[in-house]
Amino acid sequence: MRIESVEFHTVHVAPHVDWTFAQVHTDDGLSGLGELNPSVRRSGRLPLAREMAGSLVGRDPRRVRQLVESFRPAELDAAGVRALSGLEQALWDLLAKSLQAPVHALLGGACRQEIHVYANINRATRGDRSPEAFARHAAAAVRGGHDAVKLAPFDHLPSALDSAGAGREGIECLRAVRDAVGPEVGVLVDCHSRFTTKGALEVAEALGDLHLFWFEEPLPQDDYDGYRQVQAGCRMPVAGGESRALRRGWWEVLERRALDVAMPDVTIVGGISELHQVAAMAAARGIPTSPHGPFGPVVTAASAQVMAAHPEFLILEYAWGEAPWREVLIQPAERVVGGRLSVADAPGLGVELDMGVVDAHRLRD
Repeated sequence: MRIESVEFHTVHVAPHVDWTFAQVHTDDGLSGLGELNPSVRRSGRLPLAREMAGSLVGRDPRRVRQLVESFRPAELDAAGVRALSGLEQALWDLLAKSLQAPVHALLGGACRQEIHVYANINRATRGDRSPEAFARHAAAAVRGGHDAVKLAPFDHLPSALDSAGAGREGIECLRAVRDAVGPEVGVLVDCHSRFTTKGALEVAEALGDLHLFWFEEPLPQDDYDGYRQVQAGCRMPVAGGESRALRRGWWEVLERRALDVAMPDVTIVGGISELHQVAAMAAARGIPTSPHGPFGPVVTAASAQVMAAHPEFLILEYAWGEAPWREVLIQPAERVVGGRLSVADAPGLGVELDMGVVDAHRLRD
């Protein structure tokens, strides 16, 4: 088996939101599918991904490790690792298809038949950041089959917020969401590093009666001492790490146990192999994994395959409300029931692009 060509398909989703998919074609008719982090195209680095893809032509896609190492991942910049992450997913898809097995079978077999997901409603509220809008979208996500929702209600506020008072608007949004969804639905908050240690502790105290699922990235990611202080004084699990790349990028935060929940992103960390290994590193320290990935359905499928085989999986991110055609962009179509996605047992990632839907929303380069 040899790689004959690599195609990239970008679909326009919403203002400032596009999804780009890599499709690797072989001489025996198989194709592998991956999804790139949106920043690759947004930063004008899609030509880099094309150049990297071109160097794969003529090579055996089943030698995933060899091909990945040929790019010297530790020497790549952030855009290079993100481009590699998308291509690596497609190589895993091809390897598993060549063996007529799902990816999770190659990672040790499924530990579960369903993947718990939460609806990230943050981008659905981009045009209206009011408590009423967050509450309305959260309630709609629950009606649509989700039992947990996440929002980032502090995004419109400045950085280095030093008190609960400075974060009052975001706190009001979280209270409105809890009132809208009731006590049984999980509510997750993403702070996008908006706080100082003092501010994070005050906000966590102010949110205590809402019984939130977790407190995500309250501080800049390398403030390890601050994270340990927040962990000690916070009544919620502290999650984060979405922008960390490769195993080496995770080593210190895991060694310091500065997070209660690890959130590697398959489009940033280096792909399926690195996601799998970072999750194992976290598990060795008693830390569960909840992959980041508020992007397209191929990211969800790739992360779900890895987490199906990971015993210490907690919950998976699902980008909700950005495109009414999201579910049918892949075949078989996505379906969330009771906050769960079924684990695909078809070969590879278990999904294919519906090219009719892709063409209807295609963004030309």
